[in-house]
Amino acid sequence: MEFTTYEASEKSGLSTSHLRRLLAKNIIKGRLAKITTKSMVWLVNDKSLQKYIGTFRKPGPKIMK
Repeated sequence: MEFTTYEASEKSGLSTSHLRRLLAKNIIKGRLAKITTKSMVWLVNDKSLQKYIGTFRKPGPKIMK
């Protein structure tokens, strides 16, 4: 099952921008779908999102070395 980033945001509590960032980095699975000749929307894979939500993540900014 797939959800738009908006629907996935409501379901997960993560922001749509964070979800798009995770999708772009291939941390969660999804695909870009063409909705009109000029518009695209990310569709988030539900199983991938549930797996990500289930993993422990330390909140707050990450320090890059």
